[in-house]
Amino acid sequence: MTPTPRIRNRLLVAVTLAAVAFAGPASAVDGFEDVSPNSAHAGAIGDVAEAGITTGCDVGRFCPGDDVSREQMASFLARSGSRAEFASSVAELSAANGYDGVPASTTVRASGATGGVTRVTLSGSVSVYTEGAATSCPCEVEAFVYRASDDAQGPSSWSQLPSTTTGSGRVATSLPVHWMVEIPSGSTETFHLAVFLNDGTPNGVTAEAALSAVATPF
Repeated sequence: MTPTPRIRNRLLVAVTLAAVAFAGPASAVDGFEDVSPNSAHAGAIGDVAEAGITTGCDVGRFCPGDDVSREQMASFLARSGSRAEFASSVAELSAANGYDGVPASTTVRASGATGGVTRVTLSGSVSVYTEGAATSCPCEVEAFVYRASDDAQGPSSWSQLPSTTTGSGRVATSLPVHWMVEIPSGSTETFHLAVFLNDGTPNGVTAEAALSAVATPF
């Protein structure tokens, strides 16, 4: 039996609708029109796009079936991985500068796409000492990390520089510094470790410090 023109038209409409339904995704994933929301990898693709690890292969396209070159892989790994920076140095604290100084600094480069954030975890330690007895102590010592661009400051650590010497003949104290802060992805920030001697007037005060920064894109 040959279908009538009306039946043929209905069949044509049904086949066309079915083709549209199975030709592509019903909606884009994070702006990628070629990624189906029903794909098993849709969530992961959305995550790496949001983190700035990839922007796709073209405007509005991810090209999920394409091969990845070694240079593209290097870019993906650089954008996705944490970056660590480390610095250490020694600074002399004298009465001339009010017993303050910046014995360690580090610069952080935040990866990821513009609009995202990178979490910077700063950790370090500072040792403050004098050679020989500090007769005007005990003295209160403060240390913290601050951001150079706006002087934003992390939490302070406190200790005391005693008046009695150790076995090495030094008067010494050590204290840790920690701060976790978010900066815009794609930006560069410098962080300083600052130390202050808040009272007393000992001679020849030295601060020896180390500061590390781990930047993780989110």
